[in-house]
Amino acid sequence: MKHIRLKKQMAVFSLATALLLGSALPISAHDGWSQTNSPVLAQGQVAYVDLLLGNHSNEHKSYRITGQWNKDSAKVYVVTPSGQKADISKSLFYSGEAATQTEPAVNNGFIASFSSQSPGAYIISAESDSVSKSGAAPSRSLRSAKSFVAVSDIATPGRIEALKGFSKAVSTDRAEWVPAFNPAAATPGKQVSVQLLVKGVPQAGVTASLIRRSNSEAQEWKTDDEGKVTFTLGEADYYLLRASITDEKEKKEGEYAQTSYSATMTFSVQNEAASLPTGNVNPMPYIYVNGKLTEEGNASFSDGTTVVTADFVRANIDPAYKGAASVALRTAAEQAGASVEFLPAVASTRAAVLVYTK
Repeated sequence: MKHIRLKKQMAVFSLATALLLGSALPISAHDGWSQTNSPVLAQGQVAYVDLLLGNHSNEHKSYRITGQWNKDSAKVYVVTPSGQKADISKSLFYSGEAATQTEPAVNNGFIASFSSQSPGAYIISAESDSVSKSGAAPSRSLRSAKSFVAVSDIATPGRIEALKGFSKAVSTDRAEWVPAFNPAAATPGKQVSVQLLVKGVPQAGVTASLIRRSNSEAQEWKTDDEGKVTFTLGEADYYLLRASITDEKEKKEGEYAQTSYSATMTFSVQNEAASLPTGNVNPMPYIYVNGKLTEEGNASFSDGTTVVTADFVRANIDPAYKGAASVALRTAAEQAGASVEFLPAVASTRAAVLVYTK
């Protein structure tokens, strides 16, 4: 009996040792990513963002979850359509099963959340900065993990397919992927491009891996001279794009001998939705200024000097319109220091114009 108890104790000790050693592996041995549960939400709905860590198997070409983000060194930000970067880290909670003396933690993940009444493109950026003390040479690890949500008055892909606000660099102190397409309205067969930046500088010749969640199938490319890769979207599924760069020149005496950059982004490819008849749609679109629906035909900007009327809007959408307007809405808005997004008419609902002052 003593012999059996000793074997059990040794087994527990071996597992505990393995867990301890596993936690000491360099952080760069894993990739972290964020993932939104729904790419399109109605105004006021809550967006849930998963923070996941893993894919260290198959040479970093799998969706396998292993380990977890270090909540103490991770931050989750949301960049709003107006360009503001809001910290939502306080909303994080652990969604996995805790480790025990005999079993490692499983389903390791954290969830963050936010909601917004303002329609437009939202970029989620999970970021971490940590130093691994394991091995002969300590390494600093800088992560960027991006995902995306479109908030709309009508929560359908067709309503938000024209949004362009996702193509922004939002993590300029590290590596990041910047999509040149709308990741909230991706459909099979489309050709799209993404760009890899480190501190705003395009990165050429870096291996990019695109991993499909349902089967962990992976494709690989090298970024071109502009740091871009172009590919055709596959079947409907979740996809994870990853790249990593190690800079041995970026070091700090006594703290770390090199810096590893990890950049990921996730998006879902959706099947084409059935097209609904538009019916008799009012030619005058809704006008939202900083998320607030204005009175029809009148929108005042924050500088108090520029007013956009219904004539400006109609002239921007209908070139044949012969009203009093001589300046289109987009021109008037940009002259006033604002940016403009357009949502096409869907079903029997008229189009919408989104104006964001800076």
